[in-house]
Amino acid sequence: MKHALLLAALVLVSCQEDRSLDERNVETIIRNLHISLKQAYAAGSADTDRLIDDYYDSSAYYVTPWGTSEILDSTKSRLRAALPRIREYDFSIESMQVKSYGDGATAFFVLRQDYKVDGIERGEYLPTTMVLERRGENWKIVHIHRSADHESWQQWFARD
Repeated sequence: MKHALLLAALVLVSCQEDRSLDERNVETIIRNLHISLKQAYAAGSADTDRLIDDYYDSSAYYVTPWGTSEILDSTKSRLRAALPRIREYDFSIESMQVKSYGDGATAFFVLRQDYKVDGIERGEYLPTTMVLERRGENWKIVHIHRSADHESWQQWFARD
């Protein structure tokens, strides 16, 4: 009986360590995605389609802060169109919470973005939820949902 309890405890500790490692890996992937986006905005031209393909599953859906759901090709198109218009982009990720469940994981965080679009300063506060799946040694984003605060909404719909 003692050996069975010891074995069960070792398995539990091992699973906790694996989950912790998975959660750190997912957090790193999300941070690297946003660092890559910052670099693309700074360059003003980049292969953002490839960048998106590196992090997202091709069947992923994005639920936008304005309440629409778009396929990944729409997200890519929107990013390509915005890229030359955005300057001085910066971001921070706050309150990151990642939970892994075997080959699946969820991440919740607040994305803050500050940038100029067509010379007009913008600041966004975007509570974000992502669902990721393990693909071999890597993780891919399969779903993303963003919300926005009142001030972000006002900026998007202000008449400049």
